Amino acid sequence: MTEIRRTAILIFPSIHHVLRAEKILKRSGQEFDLVPVPKEVNPDCGMAVETAPENAELVGAVLAQAGLLPEAVYLRQGGEFTKTG
Repeated sequence: MTEIRRTAILIFPSIHHVLRAEKILKRSGQEFDLVPVPKEVNPDCGMAVETAPENAELVGAVLAQAGLLPEAVYLRQGGEFTKTG
């Protein structure tokens, strides 16, 4: 049986914000990837931060402490997206 992939996707208003988030998260040792923004979430081009759902709260707290908040957070389960923040 195939396991359904679950991730948290953090959306930012610009690539500048994504790159700043990348720098902050690398420095803090968080596990994450930069991924294209899923077209199901936003049809515009762009990049987003992806992390494990159980790590999303910590990633958000690290970014908030640095003054950088995502404009939206989605939980991806397979091909389904649910806005959580």
